[in-house]
Amino acid sequence: MENRIKELVDIILYHNERYYNQNDPEITDYEYDMLYKELVALENANPELILPNSPTHAVGARPVSWGLKHSVPMLSLENSYNRGDIAHFISKTMNTGISYNVEPKMDGAAVSLTYSGGVLLLALTRGDGITGEDITANMRRVKTVPRKIDFKGELIVRGEVFMPKSAFERLNTERASASLPLFANPRNAASGSLKLIDSDLFEKRSLEMMVYTVNTVTGSAAHAEDMALCKRLGFNINPLNKLCLGLDEVYDHIDAIEKVRFTLPYQIDGAVIKVNEYKRREELGSTGKFPRWAVAYKYAAEQASTVLRDVTFQVGRTGVVTPVAELEPVELSGTTISRATLHNEDEIRRLGVMVGDTVFIEKGGEIIPKVVKAVMERRPAYARPIVFPEKCPECGGALQKPADEVRFRCANNACPARIKGAIKQFVSRNAMDIDGFGDALIDALTDEGRLKSPADIYTLRASELAERKKLGEKSAAKLIAAIEKSLAQPFSRTLFSLGIPQVGVSLARVLAAEFGNIGTLMSVSRERLMSVNDVGEKTADMIIAAFHDPDLIELIEKLRKAGVNFKQARPALQVQTPITGKSFLITGTLTRPRAEVEEEIRSKGGIVATSVSKTLDYLIAGEKAGSKLAKAQNLGIKVISEGEYKTLA
Repeated sequence: MENRIKELVDIILYHNERYYNQNDPEITDYEYDMLYKELVALENANPELILPNSPTHAVGARPVSWGLKHSVPMLSLENSYNRGDIAHFISKTMNTGISYNVEPKMDGAAVSLTYSGGVLLLALTRGDGITGEDITANMRRVKTVPRKIDFKGELIVRGEVFMPKSAFERLNTERASASLPLFANPRNAASGSLKLIDSDLFEKRSLEMMVYTVNTVTGSAAHAEDMALCKRLGFNINPLNKLCLGLDEVYDHIDAIEKVRFTLPYQIDGAVIKVNEYKRREELGSTGKFPRWAVAYKYAAEQASTVLRDVTFQVGRTGVVTPVAELEPVELSGTTISRATLHNEDEIRRLGVMVGDTVFIEKGGEIIPKVVKAVMERRPAYARPIVFPEKCPECGGALQKPADEVRFRCANNACPARIKGAIKQFVSRNAMDIDGFGDALIDALTDEGRLKSPADIYTLRASELAERKKLGEKSAAKLIAAIEKSLAQPFSRTLFSLGIPQVGVSLARVLAAEFGNIGTLMSVSRERLMSVNDVGEKTADMIIAAFHDPDLIELIEKLRKAGVNFKQARPALQVQTPITGKSFLITGTLTRPRAEVEEEIRSKGGIVATSVSKTLDYLIAGEKAGSKLAKAQNLGIKVISEGEYKTLA
């Protein structure tokens, strides 16, 4: 049980990073929600096993730039996939005179806007719900966001920033012509665009925003009144919002929204049901993560049937071999699908699918098309089994299947596909950000043998690049300048660029700040790694294994000689506090979100531990404290209450 909880925490934290900070999810919303629900169920049954870094105690993921604190936490919504949950929600929240606002669940990025004296003062992303990234300059360029409103005092509104389908298609067409990677969907495009430094480029992305809530007291008694106020002030409000009385009306409007789902000019993935009356909301309250007065109903992913023509095998940056279904093109969720993932060999066996089969495909969460079923009754006589390759389809090297994995991996670090993937990661925007180094150029230079690792980038010369047909002297000079500029990138970006498993943008920032330089990080112990927030057993093991890989060690040394930055000065505390240098561990439930208290400890120079050990200074014990409390008492560690912590800090 304990191992499964730890495994789920690691997996969900990893996918939070992929979703919130990298805008590049690997699993569908449904698959994520099922993992999350499993973790919640296990934690509810075993509260003593709840880990300090559990994602059930936070919203989203820590923002990449650390950002600013929300004046009111941005909570998430509990997701449901069946009507029984909606009926249960209504039965728990219904009271005399209670109504419900039912609205489309926009598929974009949540943003908070703060107005003061009628002027847009601050715009923040959701981040981890406690802090968000400052995107004020960009949000002032969104046409559906008023810069000035006729409202005295402070007004905080929140809503969804999205990219219309037409703008998304136009953007991907432009990126394709420029040989740039395409965005997977409008949601990823919108989220990625919010953080663009170039506001002119941001404005060209044609983002829009719809407001769905007000977080300051306006004198209104209900949500619908505040939405009417927002509309008068010039905010964009979804015209499909509707007040409903009782379960039947709620069901009817959920169905009405679903009927027009794919005809809308923007993407939605469900409906949101909210208690309308504020007084009732106050009575219901919230958990540390979800309001009890609202719930999201997710629509089932749309399916389509087509014929599986063939299966090809792709090799990724880490060597994972993924089977890809080559399909008879079919329309699904408004787009033409010709390829879909089959995940791995075990999934192929589970489905029993063969080449030539009629298959159902599903755009789970409207992101990644996948094969979900083979129609055995329609199998043709010429159907043939899918044979997984014995050797790497790119380099012919040996394939390995670790005992704890379901995927085959190419073991050859010199595999061209792996080299290309590693270099593309290295030059990407969140890594070394080498502008102008597109996929086509990387593929060509790798195929020619000119690039054998990311370190070879720093041996390129303008003269040799200028000789290439699609570059010329001017573009070559710009690329060399971008390469030289990358030498000054902060250590956190350099660390992310190495492609270490589980080390995403956010964790790279944490590790860089915690250890300060690559030498210290490479020699750190497993226990010390696990004392860092967001680092579980699996992540710690992967990091240590990576730093024992001779090829990675050689790459780091080459990059160091090239002048790449592997140091980060730790900011000195301006003021020493009573808890500076002291380690803390939280167990049980506090009156504030655990993530908020942990962030406060770090901001005051304290250390947040992940397990009870003799080196721990304080255990903060909240309600329903579990086995950690008993262990701390046995070790003689000082146990304090939340109130005692406040006095101490």
